[in-house]
Amino acid sequence: MRSVTLTSGEISVLMKQDPSRKNRGGWQLLIVTLQEKLDAATGAIFLDRKDLERIPRYAFDYKNGGWESYLKAVFGRTLGPKLGRP
Repeated sequence: MRSVTLTSGEISVLMKQDPSRKNRGGWQLLIVTLQEKLDAATGAIFLDRKDLERIPRYAFDYKNGGWESYLKAVFGRTLGPKLGRP
């Protein structure tokens, strides 16, 4: 498990996903799950092993529109440019 603290700008990006779309697939489920883990008052979010595996996988392993830049905008500062991958 890893704790990171997001800035207000990073929180704003994370919260752009509509939570009602949680059941529309893996990407939406990941983002809404991360939203639910966020302590909005402090910006703290506890990422478990599964989160730390899924974040770079969704950013880099699927050819799609915008997920890499979205996840980098939220976690690039705290997890690094490869989002935790060596």
